[in-house]
Amino acid sequence: MTATWWLPLVYLKLFPPELPTAIEPLLMGMPLAFDRKAAGDGRAVIQFRVSGAEAGDYHLRVEGGRCRSFAGPAPAPDLVVHTPDTVWIRIARGELDGGRALQDGLYRVEGDLAVLAKMDEWFTPPRGARRTG
Repeated sequence: MTATWWLPLVYLKLFPPELPTAIEPLLMGMPLAFDRKAAGDGRAVIQFRVSGAEAGDYHLRVEGGRCRSFAGPAPAPDLVVHTPDTVWIRIARGELDGGRALQDGLYRVEGDLAVLAKMDEWFTPPRGARRTG
C-alpha cells in the first residue's frame, strides 16, 4: 500500500478552496493558512470575540510550529480580538486592510500587540486574495 495521505494536502496547496463567507469555518480553518516557517518558535493564544449575526468565541493556539483552532474562549489569551463577524471575514478575504480597520475602530484588541503584528506573517492569504495594505 502506498502512502497517499499527503495527496489532499498537496491538492489544497495547489488548488485552495474559496475562503468561507461564514465566521466559524473561517476561524476554525485558520490553521490551513498557517505558515510554520514564518512562525518559527513563536507562541501565542489568540482569542476572537465575535459579535454580529454569527456571534461566538473562538481561539487559536500557536506553539511548536503548529496552529490549532478551538471553539470557545481561551483560559489565558495573549491577545483578544473583538470584532464584528463581517469585519473579520473581509480582513481574512483580503477585502479590508486589518491595520486600517483597527485604526478606523472597526474592531479592537486587548493584550500583546506584537502578537497582532505577527499574525500577518504567520497566516498567509489565500492565492487570489487581494492584498489591501
